[in-house]
Amino acid sequence: MKISPLREFIWSAMLWLPLMFALWFALNTVVAFPIVRMAHVFVDFLVPGLLSEAGQDYARFAYAYIVDISRVPGLPGGKLEIDEQSVNVLIYAYSMPLFCGLVVASTDTWRRTFLQWGIGLAVLAVTSAAGVAMEALYTIRDGTGNAVAAALAEEGFGDLAAQAGQAANAFIAQRFDAAGINVEVLALVRQFGYLILPPVVPIVMWILLNRPFLETLVGWDEDLGEDAGGNPGETP
Repeated sequence: MKISPLREFIWSAMLWLPLMFALWFALNTVVAFPIVRMAHVFVDFLVPGLLSEAGQDYARFAYAYIVDISRVPGLPGGKLEIDEQSVNVLIYAYSMPLFCGLVVASTDTWRRTFLQWGIGLAVLAVTSAAGVAMEALYTIRDGTGNAVAAALAEEGFGDLAAQAGQAANAFIAQRFDAAGINVEVLALVRQFGYLILPPVVPIVMWILLNRPFLETLVGWDEDLGEDAGGNPGETP
């Protein structure tokens, strides 16, 4: 009895997907390395000079930025750095082990496997970095006021915290408006990068790179039926 290609693929995927996710998690800092660098480039491209610091903190994109609160009287300084901000890269990069597991379960040679891995991982690194960048930008645009108010309240300026938060929000809004970034569009793109790209892009990439394999899965039952029934013109 022959094992159908579909069943063979399912069993292979059940083996390889957990292994790929385990390897991905074990190497999370390596996975995050190119994504963090590209995310920094994306943020600087969209809003030049926004970040005062950016780097990698294990599997997180860590960044800091400076806001102008000089219009608020009574504060010791006119500028405040919002630091210790970060985005978890793995939330956006789980597409990588998903793609790798599907590829190794459906390719017949390691040469094809590594070739597809190279193509797919390059694309997924870019989409993951875009998602991380959008999350960082949205957090800055939407959460600066609260971050400033909390920081000043901790330093003993609770009576001025709310006013400083409003001033910081106005400063950030001005920076984003100058860069031509609409907050509603940013929120939509951020949701797209968080909910749609990580699960959809690896599946689409896998389908595009493995169409012949998928065609064999679709045609398996038809070929099996022809072999069992014989050709229409033949007599037993």
